[in-house]
Amino acid sequence: MRKKKKTAGAAIAVSAAALVLTVPVFAAVKGDVNGDGKLGAADAVMLCKYLSTAGSLKDAASADYNGDGVINAVDLTLLKRALMTPETPDQPETPENPETPETPENPDTPETPEQPGNTETDPVSENQVTAVTFADKAVTLKNAAGNEVAADKAENVTVTNGTVVTVTQPCELDLDGTCANGQLCVNVDKTAYPEGQVTLNLRGLTLTNTSDSPIYVASIAEECVITVKKDTVNTITDGTDYKNADEDAGAIYSCDDLKFKGKGTLIVNGKCADGIVSKDDIKIWNGDIQVNAVDDGIRGKDSVRIGDPDAEDNYESLKVSVKTEKGDGIKSTSTTTAKSDGTAVNQGFVRINGGTIKIESYLDGIQGEQAVEINGGDINIYTYQGSSTTATTGGQANPWGGFPGGGNSSSNLDVSAKGIKAVGIYDETGTTYQSAGTLTVNGGTITVNSTDDCLHCAGDAVLNAGKLKLSTNDDAVHSDSDLYVGGKTAGTDYKCLEVYVTNCYEGFEAVKIYQNNGNIYIIARDDGYNAAGGSDNSGGGNNTGWNQGGWGGRGGMMGGSYGEIHLNGGIVSVNTSFQDADG
Repeated sequence: MRKKKKTAGAAIAVSAAALVLTVPVFAAVKGDVNGDGKLGAADAVMLCKYLSTAGSLKDAASADYNGDGVINAVDLTLLKRALMTPETPDQPETPENPETPETPENPDTPETPEQPGNTETDPVSENQVTAVTFADKAVTLKNAAGNEVAADKAENVTVTNGTVVTVTQPCELDLDGTCANGQLCVNVDKTAYPEGQVTLNLRGLTLTNTSDSPIYVASIAEECVITVKKDTVNTITDGTDYKNADEDAGAIYSCDDLKFKGKGTLIVNGKCADGIVSKDDIKIWNGDIQVNAVDDGIRGKDSVRIGDPDAEDNYESLKVSVKTEKGDGIKSTSTTTAKSDGTAVNQGFVRINGGTIKIESYLDGIQGEQAVEINGGDINIYTYQGSSTTATTGGQANPWGGFPGGGNSSSNLDVSAKGIKAVGIYDETGTTYQSAGTLTVNGGTITVNSTDDCLHCAGDAVLNAGKLKLSTNDDAVHSDSDLYVGGKTAGTDYKCLEVYVTNCYEGFEAVKIYQNNGNIYIIARDDGYNAAGGSDNSGGGNNTGWNQGGWGGRGGMMGGSYGEIHLNGGIVSVNTSFQDADG
């Protein structure tokens, strides 16, 4: 819902599908929303445009026709009924009054011909579509009054090929039905509508398209909101081989911001490539979102955010499950760090505030190009074949877990199958680390069973609080830079961070490790804490840490900065099994 501030004086300019009136204002004429002192067809037109977020009201109080404190489609229906059935049938004696013969001859009162029947054929008031029901060969369109709207008369949507519905104005639509070859497209002209969102209420929609993205958002000024209504199950499925208008593929695909909310269930099947895609931001605030994809499950360019930061329900109805055959689970891909004027931008991050998150991915479970931040939630990640695998590279088994820092993967795999990964920004050759790649854990319960590193980042890793249960065939936590365990300063509550590593090659690995607090338990085949590297190829033989594409410090192959471990607080228990392993 979009709101505008009230202006001073008698005129009130607002734009929203339903406005709650908080200040009692009494109108001279009920329904006279244009403030001309009379009730006419022009009032119905103005109120209809207002409800579709395409206009404003001069007298908002008069629009609340039923007096319930909310302006919505019910008020529009009552207003139109009033026009068709005048409320003043007891006034015919006026022209019979001999003392007032001038009343019917008054040239300033032309409203008489605008009364009743004209609104029945008014295309604006009657042809605003609020509900769409999909069928295999055609769709049914209805307005706020529940009356059918002909496809060639619909004002805020267009229909092509019977089952392709395109939303052309900011509005709110209810959607249901079943269609084997349909599409819902949002294509709002940002010049004509520089403000306003499109809200799609899914009320039991099963939509499939084998030749295009079933839900495709081409353009919207603000954002497209997909609301999954309570007690409904909705399924969106694409085909196995196609390209959409953006020369890409995704069952739900958006070129602008995308938001999900509601308390129902949404099942997304990306059979061609990805499940849910946005070239801007993806926000998943609520709902039971289940994604199955051939490639990436949920891919947002600028960001992927799970859990409304302003929510007050403890994310009880937020569930996200992702399963991929070949790609990452949840990822954000932007490498942009500054605008053309040099202003810094915050892009390329994944942030999880809460909810129940379950990921089963072939590659990385969660990947942020520049940052990953976990503030809460119950997160369970399984990658590739889990920690019990004996993976190979070039056909040769490697029981030691690989070469941390080598290329994009710190595993002995040819691919990156990490639990949570913050990639970081490198130079054009991909060998020298530049910036970003930070990983921050502020809370939540994180369970990772991964073939590659459980937690991996190019920049600093900061484990402030939370409960981590980690099992991997490689490192439990790896940073190409600094690792802070228990925050950046020593605290008093060592249980604020609990880390239980039940299987790993090395436990904590970084250039510099600062143990400031926490309750840490590690069972490792090699070193428990490693800031020095070693001849076992898990780190650089020159004891300087690692960088992308080779061993060495942050600056290169033979950096001169030795690794450091600072034990400032907390409780640590390390159990190693190799003869040459260190605690």
